[in-house]
Amino acid sequence: MLAEPLPQTTDIEKFAEDHERFARHTPSEISIVLRTLVQRGDMLTVTSGRGQIVTQLLKTDAREACIVFDWGGVEADNRVLLEARQLYFKGAPDGVRVEFTTLAARAVTYEGRQAFEVPFPEKLYQFQRREYFRVPTPVLEPFYAKGAFADGEAFRHEVHDLSLGGIALRMDTPRLAETERGTLFRDVVLHLGPGAALPVDLELVSPRSVTTPRGDVRYVVGFRFVRLSAAAENVLQRLITRMEAKRRSLSA
Repeated sequence: MLAEPLPQTTDIEKFAEDHERFARHTPSEISIVLRTLVQRGDMLTVTSGRGQIVTQLLKTDAREACIVFDWGGVEADNRVLLEARQLYFKGAPDGVRVEFTTLAARAVTYEGRQAFEVPFPEKLYQFQRREYFRVPTPVLEPFYAKGAFADGEAFRHEVHDLSLGGIALRMDTPRLAETERGTLFRDVVLHLGPGAALPVDLELVSPRSVTTPRGDVRYVVGFRFVRLSAAAENVLQRLITRMEAKRRSLSA
């Protein structure tokens, strides 16, 4: 996994000062948010001082004030995580950002498999809005993404919507929608109109299916950008601004 620096204590304190209205303080409030993450199977990034893993919460226990989350796929990353004194959890289920920090993890066994256990956070931040503004993409001249699965099979799907945080793709076939959450797709190329091709790395976060009025099944799969470069972000920001301005002018 790509490493991402753990915020310093001063950064976390500043975040708390700026966004205290989004904080959950009591164990019962925190537990409600955590239970939802467990039930939905949402993916979270857990960052230590020297690396990170992508995981899912397996269990939350308000009475014991502990959280159990899944063992990562790379053993070296798991060992690094166990050595950290503090962990930083971050996710954006359905675009609503959730962040919290905990003290050190310990290795446990949960339902016969390896896992981590950490104490409840003192605070949890949940933003009751989407982190990024999303715009629908053109229908008549659709944008599309080209990439490949780990086994080399290529895919080309239309872009459903677009934001600075990620994209959603729409398709008729189920393979992407059936792919495990947290799967990374490297070097996907976004084709965003004539002459605009943007290479990006994507993490699959929210597969879902929809049924059309005719009864046909379609799939919409959400991805987040992994370490979007400043140049790519500038390109996307200009494109999103232009698309939203056009949409508003047509509505008027």
